Formats: sequence, C-alpha cells, structure tokens
Amino acid sequence: MNKLSRVAWALLWLLVFSVPWEKSLWVPYVGTVSRLLGMLAIAAGAILALWRGSLRRPNAVLILATPMVAWFSLTYFWSLDPSTTAIRARTFAGLLALLWVIWDQCRGPARQRQLLFAYVLGAVAASSMAFWRYAHHQQTYYLRYAASGFDPNDFGLILALSVPLALYLMVRERGFVRWCSTGAFLVVIPAMFLTASRTALIATFVAFGFAAVTWRAAHPAYKLTSALGLAALVLGTIQFAPAPQRNRLQTLPAALNSGTLHGRTRIWKAGLRVLKLHPILGVGSGAYPEAVEPWLGRPNVPGAQYVAHNTFLSVLVESGAIGFCLFALLAVTLVVFIWAMPFPECALWAVVVAVWAVGVSTLTWEHYKPTWLIMALITTEWARSYWPARQTQ
Repeated sequence: MNKLSRVAWALLWLLVFSVPWEKSLWVPYVGTVSRLLGMLAIAAGAILALWRGSLRRPNAVLILATPMVAWFSLTYFWSLDPSTTAIRARTFAGLLALLWVIWDQCRGPARQRQLLFAYVLGAVAASSMAFWRYAHHQQTYYLRYAASGFDPNDFGLILALSVPLALYLMVRERGFVRWCSTGAFLVVIPAMFLTASRTALIATFVAFGFAAVTWRAAHPAYKLTSALGLAALVLGTIQFAPAPQRNRLQTLPAALNSGTLHGRTRIWKAGLRVLKLHPILGVGSGAYPEAVEPWLGRPNVPGAQYVAHNTFLSVLVESGAIGFCLFALLAVTLVVFIWAMPFPECALWAVVVAVWAVGVSTLTWEHYKPTWLIMALITTEWARSYWPARQTQ
C-alpha cells in the first residue's frame, strides 16, 4: 500500500513538473510527455483508490466541473466541427480525471508545496530550453523564442504563473527548496523576455503583487530577492532585454491605444456575431475557428486558424449560455474557496488567478493543463485550510 502510494505520488509529481515543457518532448503513438505521464498518474491513482477501498469525498469544484465537462462533450451533437469537438471532449475528460487525482492524493501542506515546487522546477527547465533555442537562433517566429512546440504567448504565461509560486515557496519553505525558488528568477524572467509577449509581461508584473502584499512580514532575503526580481523586470523592459524582443514589448502602449490588440478585436467581433446566431447551445467545443470562418476566412499561414484569443469568449461562443453559466459558477466557487483560506495562501491564489485572468484575456486556455492544475491546487489548499483535521500528510 505504501509503495503503491509512493509510486502514484511520484507519477503525479512528474506530471506537474512536465506541464511547463510538455510540448517539447513527444512520445511516439502517445503524444506529449505529459499526456503519457497523465495516463500513468490517473491509472495509478485509480488503482490506489481501489486498493484502499475509499475515494475522497468530492468538493464543490469537482461537482460543478463534472456537468460542465459533460455539457462541453454534448455540444458534439450540434457542433459545426464535430471532429474537433470529439478531440476536445477527450481532452476535457482527461483534465477532469486529473482534477480528481490531485484532489484525492494531495493532502496536507507537504504535498501541496511539493506540487508547487514541481511546477517551478518545470518552468526553470522550460526556460532553459528557450535559452538553448535562442543561442542556436531557432526562433519560433518573428524573432520570438519559446521552448520547442510552444506558442510564445502561451509559453510566457506559463512562466508568469511560476513567479508567485516561487515567491510563496520562499516564504513558506527553508533550505534547498527556498534556494531553488530564489534561483528560479534568474532564468524565468529572462526567458519571459525572449517570448516578447506583451500579455506575459503584464501578467508577470501582476505576479509580483504577491511580494507586495507579503512584504511587511517577510524576511530580508525575500525582500531583497523580490525587489531585485521586480527591478530586473522593469530594467529589462526598458534597456537590458535583447533589442528585438524589447522593442516589441515597448509597443504595448501603442497596441492598447490602437484598440485592435494586434487584430484580436476583429476576431472577437466575429465571435460575437456567431454568438447571436447560437446564443444558448453554442457552436460546439473547439469549433470557434470554423464558426468565424465566414467572416474572417483563413489566416495566410498554412495550417493556422483564428482561435478566440480570449478564454471567456471562447467558452461563451463554443458552449453557449448554458456552458458559460456552468463555467462562471465554477469560477465563483473557486473565488469563495480562496476567500476562505488564511494568509498568505489566500494572497497566493488570488494573485495566481489574477495572473491567469490577465493572460487568458488574450489566450484560449480553457482546455490547457495549467488552468486545471490551478483549479485542483486551489481545492486542495482550501480543504487543508478549511478542514485541517481531515487532512493527512
């Protein structure tokens, strides 16, 4: 029993570690490395639950996520792009299973922080891959860099999410974990600059909000590190980041003032036209590109599609008012969970959600693992805070 539990936990830890760089390593006949690890972790978690003959009682988030995923899957029957909806339904089913596995196994502060540390280490590994590509002039596109397989905007947000987690570990942990979390800033922030993602830049500034709210009671090393990290972010934007990436980041005020957000508003307006035609049931999960094609056509880039570039609009258009209400109710529940946490955990997850919300305002992330990982970790932290006597290490 103990050996099986350790194996299941090791697989789950490796899965979280792989999330920031999952698209950089593909397994033949399976897909990304995190997909393989996810299958193994879910299988091990199911075997563990069967072996001990019990399943942790589901929380409100799990209860709400289940009908939401079911509704997203049901949209297959009226989808404008059934094949994509079928693929998306399988993805959501796997993410729901991941949500359950983390809920079932992550109990107590030790395991909670182990998964946070796994993500931070994964972000460091992913940043190192981006540096390697930069050194070998392997740009993703337009002098922008990311780990192999990633869009720079997605990759930038993945890195931004690691910043408040690293700051939190500096507050709560000691020794090796604290030093590694401190060192993470040396690679994550420079790698974020290589993406030249303006959304990721804003999200990273928001991430340092955790340092602001925990500043007063923090130890001197934490204050120094967070101040230097914020200074590096400011100075990199102004002067020290590589010129091509820096010049793009400095166009942020112009992009905001232009009102087009690099053409995204055009995509959003097309989505709103589609919504008027399918307000209740939506066009089908993953069918946004097919739905807006009559208005936007196809991009000039071979194989590219016009995705929503906004998670909230994507859910609304693809799953209609019914799906969006389920999504919104789930989001409100997560906010209530965060509100019930003690400080600084409440501050941590409030900042993480703020970083996520800033990022997904221009990205389509409802089916991405980091989104569901955040949900899972919020639920486990809420349970640990709200019912500490029921948790085990």
